[in-house]
Amino acid sequence: MIDQKPSITIALTRYQEPDDLLHSALRGIANQEKVRAAVHFLDQSHNRVTENFCRQISSSNITFLYKVIPARGCAYARNAAIKLCETDILLWTDPDIFLPPDWAHHFFCILGDHSCDVIGGKIIPQWQKTPRWYMKTGIMMDQYSVLDLGDDMVETSRIIGGSMGLNIKKLGKQAFFDENLGRQKGTLLGGVDSEFCERVIQQGFSVCYIGTVIAGHYIPASKMRPEWIARKFFYSGLSRSLRGGKPSVINKQSKTFSDYFVLAALAVFYSAGFIAGIMRQKK
Repeated sequence: MIDQKPSITIALTRYQEPDDLLHSALRGIANQEKVRAAVHFLDQSHNRVTENFCRQISSSNITFLYKVIPARGCAYARNAAIKLCETDILLWTDPDIFLPPDWAHHFFCILGDHSCDVIGGKIIPQWQKTPRWYMKTGIMMDQYSVLDLGDDMVETSRIIGGSMGLNIKKLGKQAFFDENLGRQKGTLLGGVDSEFCERVIQQGFSVCYIGTVIAGHYIPASKMRPEWIARKFFYSGLSRSLRGGKPSVINKQSKTFSDYFVLAALAVFYSAGFIAGIMRQKK
């Protein structure tokens, strides 16, 4: 008798993303090849249309399981997915991510042969409208959750949760996300991926970037407005402060003159967020 159990689990959550964008992401998961997967879609408010859609696109290889969870943020949803996961390997993506059909298979092979414990793929921007020059700088790519470290497989200090895979059996007790960080209702709080990667590396696990697995991240026009960018930098400073350590915005993607120019223009918002985090922790 053929084993019908899933070999991997795929999970994602929706907070307020529109149905058309979400359903496009779900179709991308339904089209994954060479894997048998259980897909946990964790909706933060009940949507009968999406519940029916998950049922319609399920197949013998890719089975969608719709579940409503409390609207407590991204980290809470990821931890809920870990608790529901019945396979050794859990892959995570987001409603605004466009996946290639071999995404899950590549991640499964790499995590399955134990060559890496946590992996993330290359993420490139999919702009709703033509971006201004400063939006394409490395420092802004980081704010847009875009990651490009080249075309090879390399160990790294951080990957992006929109295209992430975990061997939760190997990670054991470290397979969790800090629910004080990450996107939450009414905020642009971040830092959840950074905290997770820093912690597992400190515990001796490996985090790898896979440059040959490329996903697209949809950047809507609303996130290209100056007020959104200023607000995002404020929450980046707040997130860094809550995690502890010194202020840090410049990373491997952000080392050009243009990056430092953008940082100089927006440093006041980052600094305000960092100070707000310090004040919050003193209360």
